[in-house]
Amino acid sequence: MLSVLSMSAQKNDSIPFIFRGHLIVHTTINDSLECNAIYDTGGADMFIVDSVFLAHSNWKPVNMVSAMAGGGAGRTKVKVITDPTKVNIGTIEDNYKMVPVFKLRDVVDCHIDGLWGIKNVTDYPFEINFEHGFLRQHKEGMPDTDGYMKLPIRFEKKQIMLQAETCISGTNINGWFLMDTGGGGSISYTSKTVADYQLDTLHCKRYVDDFTQFGVGDKEQETVVSMLSDRIVIGSDTIYNKPIDYIPEGTGAFSDKPYLGVIGNSILSKFNIIIDVKNNTLYFRRFKDEKPLEPTYDYGFQNRTDIGKGWMVRSLTREGDAVRAGMELGDVITAINGKDVSEYTWEEEYDIDTIPHQIIDITGRDGKKKRIVLDAKKQW
Repeated sequence: MLSVLSMSAQKNDSIPFIFRGHLIVHTTINDSLECNAIYDTGGADMFIVDSVFLAHSNWKPVNMVSAMAGGGAGRTKVKVITDPTKVNIGTIEDNYKMVPVFKLRDVVDCHIDGLWGIKNVTDYPFEINFEHGFLRQHKEGMPDTDGYMKLPIRFEKKQIMLQAETCISGTNINGWFLMDTGGGGSISYTSKTVADYQLDTLHCKRYVDDFTQFGVGDKEQETVVSMLSDRIVIGSDTIYNKPIDYIPEGTGAFSDKPYLGVIGNSILSKFNIIIDVKNNTLYFRRFKDEKPLEPTYDYGFQNRTDIGKGWMVRSLTREGDAVRAGMELGDVITAINGKDVSEYTWEEEYDIDTIPHQIIDITGRDGKKKRIVLDAKKQW
């Protein structure tokens, strides 16, 4: 198991996080067990632990039950720890009567041990500062909001929804979207939005990716369609030419919901955010300009060096370069450009797409070795 983040709360009671597509915070369970948890505004007020992390830890729960739980890929049966559990994240202490045990690493990777929901957001104004990498409860009252946009929100079933407008190939989609810091993408539409706006019929460039375990749930493989938006408008801010995606037959969080889709960290990370649930208000301040789209690769992976010897191929673009070169879902990447993947730092792993030329050593699902060569390309 990888070591946890070595971070501590700052003097002003802020909670530092590392951003790797997700906001990852140092967490202590029952005063002794340390782990890395994703801060997830889409996770209601739950604290969840990963099954592999639990099995390899010294935490031995006494009381556990079985229950059905839902996520981005439908519903699935999970174990639930019913022992009283204390969780400390920076200066915040939460107590939970139930802690679900999910196969989180099937969705993220071995860097992640748990997921922390949004339990404390109703108590005080809550700041997510992407610019400087910290979270903070403002117990003394509202912080300075000079220069921030002020947006109305709906807080329903312990989730935050905000209004946004998106436009794809001239089709405007305007309404409420779920704010989800647990998601690394930009905009992901629900299947109902896909049907209502007939997104499958739009005449524009699109890519179709096959994913293994797109989210928590019982649907182990999913099809994701990506297109390039004309614009995304949040308040007075407009983002142009941003890739968006949808699941044609979405389940779980991407099915028929009271929101049009999910806004993830590819957009949220450009802003500093203050959540004021008591006044149904969200404050946004842009600090980062949008960069031109860079060359990238048409495959994705998750680090599973905790249970195997490499990075498992998790997504592939149909008829893409990686597929044509012989890469398959479930293949295990063991080295890139002669460097064993176990030797890559977390930051190097996160930035792997910035390497313009890759010689990839793979162990296939049949156990046979293969080597493929790929170059990063502009997709749009």
